[in-house]
Amino acid sequence: MSMFVLHFFKEKSRSFDYERILSFFDEIAESELAPVDENSSEVRILYRHPILKSKADFVITKKSTVTDIYKLDPHYLDVNFRIEIPLLTPYYSVAKIIRIIEKLCKEFNFAIYHDLFEDVLQFKYEVVEKVFDIVKRTYKEKHGYQLTDYYYYPENRLNDCLKYIDEQYELHRYYKELDIYVPNYFVTVDEQDRVHFTIEWKENTLTLFPPHIDYVYYRSGFDNKILPYDEVMAKIEKFTQAVPGFLQNTKVIESKNSKKVFKILKKSKFTAITTSLIRIDLEQVIDV
Repeated sequence: MSMFVLHFFKEKSRSFDYERILSFFDEIAESELAPVDENSSEVRILYRHPILKSKADFVITKKSTVTDIYKLDPHYLDVNFRIEIPLLTPYYSVAKIIRIIEKLCKEFNFAIYHDLFEDVLQFKYEVVEKVFDIVKRTYKEKHGYQLTDYYYYPENRLNDCLKYIDEQYELHRYYKELDIYVPNYFVTVDEQDRVHFTIEWKENTLTLFPPHIDYVYYRSGFDNKILPYDEVMAKIEKFTQAVPGFLQNTKVIESKNSKKVFKILKKSKFTAITTSLIRIDLEQVIDV
């Protein structure tokens, strides 16, 4: 996969404390030093988010890999250190990585350079964000025909879904004592390659409803149904409440109303779902 590459520079110096760099990344739970080959000309520090499945590589090399470096301000020197981020990384995950870059630049007095910059720059979050977006959109326009294993989903909605996934454990801890189920998303696509976020819900189980659900796999005894989420919520929304301090449209059934909710669901009829839903991996979803 094509990468967004950002290089690190320093003012009037090429040196940095290698051990301090390793200590910096030791404090980031999602990062680790890749096995070092004695014959290799580079060292890689791997960022791998276990929940969001996002990744980036921080690479230290023996020689500069900057194209046309002679055109840049000689006041700044390449420290032979760069970061590589896969271009199809969703914005929510990219934002987390840019925050690491920001902290790295502040702690080690690094400046930054990308091929689209006119010259080396001091770190600015909005600049890195904007250039990443430009490079990503250009890549999708030129190579979209090759992305047959990927599916598009609106950026703002995917941001919300990824935030829920990222913070799901904290929600689980919050609602555990209330015996409220905090479900996983199941990401699916239909025959038209449209992405649908779904959840599973078992009868008589208090549950939380994440944002942007399209369908609910509802289990009642041995009976399994796929229910349109909008139709379900139209019937039970007045018996739910918003999750405090979290994303809009994240709802939870109030315990005092549980019997009413399940009685309504048992009596109600819903539109039959005839489309085929095929489960895909979260990493196959691209924001657009």
